[in-house]
Amino acid sequence: MMPFVWLAVASLVGIYTVNYYRCYTRNLAAAKQSGLPYIVAPIYVFNRFWLVTHKLWIPLLEKLPKSWTDPWLQFLDPEWTWLKRHEPFKAIGSDIFLVCSPGKNSVYVADPEATTQIVTRRNDFPKPIEIYGSVDLYGKNVVSTEGSIWRHHRKITSPPFTEKNNHLVWQESLHQAQSMMASFLDKDSEGKSTVYDIAAATMRLSLHVISRAGFGRRLLWPHEELEENGQAGVVPEGHTMTYKDALSTLLENIIAVMLLPKWFLANSPFKKNKIAYESYTEWGKYMREMYQDKKAEVQAGERRDGMDLMGALVSGAGIKPDQDPEKADKQLLSDSEILGNAFVFILAGHETAANTLHFAMLYLAMNWSTQEMLQKDLDEIFGDRPVDQWDYEQDVPKLFGSMCGAVMNEELRLIPPVVGIPKCTLKDSPQPLNLKGRRVIIPESSAITLITVASHRNPKYWPTTCGSNASEAEIEKDLASWKPQRWVLDPSKSNSPAAQQQQAQHSDPEEDIGGPQSSDTSSHLFNPERGAFIPFSEGYRACLGRRFAQVEVLAVLAAIFREYSVELDLDKYASKDELAAMEEATRRQTWDKARDTAEGLLMNGMMTIITIQMRSGKVPVNFVKRGSEKYKYN
Repeated sequence: MMPFVWLAVASLVGIYTVNYYRCYTRNLAAAKQSGLPYIVAPIYVFNRFWLVTHKLWIPLLEKLPKSWTDPWLQFLDPEWTWLKRHEPFKAIGSDIFLVCSPGKNSVYVADPEATTQIVTRRNDFPKPIEIYGSVDLYGKNVVSTEGSIWRHHRKITSPPFTEKNNHLVWQESLHQAQSMMASFLDKDSEGKSTVYDIAAATMRLSLHVISRAGFGRRLLWPHEELEENGQAGVVPEGHTMTYKDALSTLLENIIAVMLLPKWFLANSPFKKNKIAYESYTEWGKYMREMYQDKKAEVQAGERRDGMDLMGALVSGAGIKPDQDPEKADKQLLSDSEILGNAFVFILAGHETAANTLHFAMLYLAMNWSTQEMLQKDLDEIFGDRPVDQWDYEQDVPKLFGSMCGAVMNEELRLIPPVVGIPKCTLKDSPQPLNLKGRRVIIPESSAITLITVASHRNPKYWPTTCGSNASEAEIEKDLASWKPQRWVLDPSKSNSPAAQQQQAQHSDPEEDIGGPQSSDTSSHLFNPERGAFIPFSEGYRACLGRRFAQVEVLAVLAAIFREYSVELDLDKYASKDELAAMEEATRRQTWDKARDTAEGLLMNGMMTIITIQMRSGKVPVNFVKRGSEKYKYN
């Protein structure tokens, strides 16, 4: 019996080896014919087995002589795009290159010209929807579909994202920012509030904004719940969790819910998995209740003001007032597709803004000079007007074109929500690109990644603050650094050809914030070459909620920094009494330790799951009333 077992094993190994070599030679031939620089790697980085086990193998491979593993080993780390950023493109000498492996050819892009062609030729370079199946928790949606099905979803889901509805986003963001700050403020005699997990706070704030602006449900902060109900939340009949707890718990456990079978979660011996499953089922119940209520409203001819994403989905699906269910035409979206789109709006709609706010606050805490410039601009825009007198039409364009917009853009440049935007070519469909007059071919069945963090640091397309005589190393350091002032145009050069070209590119007022063709930056700020700045992607598959996120971020930054400043918390390094007794030089050294820790986490403590977030630690901060700052350091 044993000889047959060994024969079977040997046969399988032989078949695998032959197929491995056949795929490798086919992909290598295509790489050679592409006209692109290429590197040969033994493993496709997104091979599922490799994704699960790479942390075991990479340390072993790193022990081999570098001459054996250079340069391909760096591309076997799934996080290389964040860790290496623009370095590999510089080393290879090209802003687009190919990694050839037996599994698949992978093309990496940090070239604006190539990016623009790829995102505008949607049929030639579709989205690889197979990698988005995990977001179909409740049904297919605008994120997980392609081709004609995607166009169908897009037509129905896009109407709510209008300039009119951005007013509601603005108002709710201001309200939630004030409520968040009220929840932070303690009775400390110094007027200081320490926040140990600012990421969790901004996630909560952003979740509150999307819930109210998108679905008409206002969520409360703990102090508001106590004021309103005298208790921290009531569980409705038929539920085991509150609306807020179901949604926030689901989002906290989203990876487990996406990757693990539902039967396993339900029967898991681990409490965390059971809670994840409970939140999944509870939020499904809440969405179905909202859907049924909204369907009844639409059929009764009632209409709600505001964004009303669920109402738009129901109406767009073809459900009409006074419609006889027996005689109704087939819905344009199924019930599960309506729920799928509603969920993906929340999933995508809160992480982007939350991350931008989180990291912007950390960068501001580490750079007093830019915080001071931000506050100066806010004072000029709002004067003495209280928040309830701030005006969307008057104030948002000014914010977008001020240091507030520059802070938002610089954070999105350094830490975009997604470090790599996936595209692909189809089987039997190689695609040409014309790059500076040179024709190259993207092989068939290739995985393509538009590397946002590399494009955003490409020195060919970005201004620096280090002067025209700076060395290459100084330019690279500058582009890796937080410098929102790089976005602020020099008024003294407003008649220069470059400035005139920028203004011409944004001469249409609809190109500014809120318009249907709006861009990722204001006409009053630096405007990168098309394809060089892609935090929300670009082209047909650009983020539907881009303006939603921008308005939210601008409103929250304005509401907070008009009244408060943010500083790094130093409690880990010295007590309050020790800090008070320190000489200025020693206090600065202590602050430097906190800054070095924060910078280390921003560099090495990040990981991408859905969006990139700080996964290996937290940076505590203090919010203080303006004028009470202690650490005006950079």
